[in-house]
Amino acid sequence: MLLIVTVAAAAGWLSLFGLLMAIPWKAPTRAGAASLPVDGQPPGSAEQPAVVSLLAGRLDAFGYPATLLDLAARGWLRLESQPGGPMMCVISADQPQEQLTAWERRVYDQVIARAGSRRDVPAAALSDGFAGPATLGTGEREMKSATESFITEFRREVIADSRQRGLSRKRLSEGAGCLLWLAAFGPAVAAGFALHAAGHHSYWIPVAGLVALCAVAGIATKGEKLTRRGRIALRRWRASRAEVGGTPLPSAAGSRAVTWLAPAGWPDRQVAYAAALGGAQAAVKLFSGPPGLPEGKTVWSSYTGSWRQITIGDAPPQGWRGAGGTTLSLIAVLLLALAPTTLAVAVVSSGAVREVALVVMVVDVVIVLRMLAKHTAIPRSAEFDGRVIEAWIDEETGENGTSYFPRIAIDDGQRDQAWVFAVSREQYATFTPGTHVHAWVNPRRNTLMEIRLIANR
Repeated sequence: MLLIVTVAAAAGWLSLFGLLMAIPWKAPTRAGAASLPVDGQPPGSAEQPAVVSLLAGRLDAFGYPATLLDLAARGWLRLESQPGGPMMCVISADQPQEQLTAWERRVYDQVIARAGSRRDVPAAALSDGFAGPATLGTGEREMKSATESFITEFRREVIADSRQRGLSRKRLSEGAGCLLWLAAFGPAVAAGFALHAAGHHSYWIPVAGLVALCAVAGIATKGEKLTRRGRIALRRWRASRAEVGGTPLPSAAGSRAVTWLAPAGWPDRQVAYAAALGGAQAAVKLFSGPPGLPEGKTVWSSYTGSWRQITIGDAPPQGWRGAGGTTLSLIAVLLLALAPTTLAVAVVSSGAVREVALVVMVVDVVIVLRMLAKHTAIPRSAEFDGRVIEAWIDEETGENGTSYFPRIAIDDGQRDQAWVFAVSREQYATFTPGTHVHAWVNPRRNTLMEIRLIANR
């Protein structure tokens, strides 16, 4: 009997979940938001490319580059191809007389911040070095890099605009989610009683079931679902992807990858909409930096007045390992550990064995002297002016859980590899990418002793 009740409770929860998912929750709509004509769009539509990428389920992948392409098409930016050089994104001297949405302003401000004192920036540089504060909560798990904070806010603003237009809504409201969480106790409690009656003590099963049902409800409340208006808009855009206004949309890659930019430097706005729907991959790749975040990649920096690529590598090892290298240090440690045995063999043995033992001891001394010379050649302290070009959080998982280590990379204008330092939470929140700093460091141990903000130049 209890088993039947458990099955019925589980079936009831699933039925309630399906019913709540099917209810067309009303979304707030701006009057006339989806009926204003925009150049380059089908008549009767006003969705920007980022909103179109949201409708297509591609916001995270293509919303940001599609917005950059759209700003270029509307005259806020200009794309210039340099022979043998990177594609440059040039900020227009005369801004168009139009109002930007919140997320468009955020993207445009990122271009301004990345350009610094210049009026141009490599297109690939717009995928790294995001300026602005990192997100720091009360716990380490709430720490986010400036890049994550930017993307989170960008996504939130696009979703908010889509909901105001009546194009999308939450899959479930918070109230519906709470109802499902409470209802989840029904099958869990029934399963517990059924196990008890059967003489089983695997009470982890109903607990796991409760957690699973609550997780499903939680995911549903965070998800986005298209409204009828949104589905119509998405069908219209997908139908217009092959051809908008009688003009074929640009395709991906090939020898004509950038022909749509030359010679004027203003991409057709259709390129932005094609990118939002997953097409125009050649255009999207213009704003893609090298893979690998953040260590093991290059970052664009204009700290010296001209754009150059700086490598962000692993922080050099500290102490003796940094002076001799990992392999050489391990050999030296091994030989030192065997030094007593080697000395004893050299004393009590004779012939070839004694010669080999003496050679091993000499090699060990040479290695140690070489490491010592290299170590003492590195100054104990140094100071320099520089610009923070990247900030991120390293995660290390161990037996006691996951630990988070904030790090920043600084371009000193002298080296082709950035200084990489571990910093405190407070420093991580203060010295964000784009800030100019004066740093005191210990090059021998690759540690940051002190860092201060200086006025941007």
